[in-house]
Amino acid sequence: MSTNEKKGITVKVDAELHAEVRQYLEEHELTMAEFVAQALRDELHPQISAKEDKNMGNMRTMAFQVPEELFQKIKDYLQRNNMTQKQFVIGLIENEIERDLAQRQAASESLQLIPRK
Repeated sequence: MSTNEKKGITVKVDAELHAEVRQYLEEHELTMAEFVAQALRDELHPQISAKEDKNMGNMRTMAFQVPEELFQKIKDYLQRNNMTQKQFVIGLIENEIERDLAQRQAASESLQLIPRK
């Protein structure tokens, strides 16, 4: 199919979902066509970032529950920042591990500077 040729897709969705999509479009300054095209590309051709691919190797599943109120806050945050839950949680874990390692290294270095009697 030529890149200039366009075809239509018409669907009916729940009014609540439609309102969410409209809000998302306004916040991200997208047209419905851009949004649907990107969603379809993402679904049909999922992309794994090179960083994720290199660092993850074998994958393991983590699952946990959070209170509904926190879940809604996370969902809103993800939507505003155009992130997936996976990206968000992995980023939090990586940042905390890096912070912990830096803190442990600083503590180890400060112990080495204390003169021994």
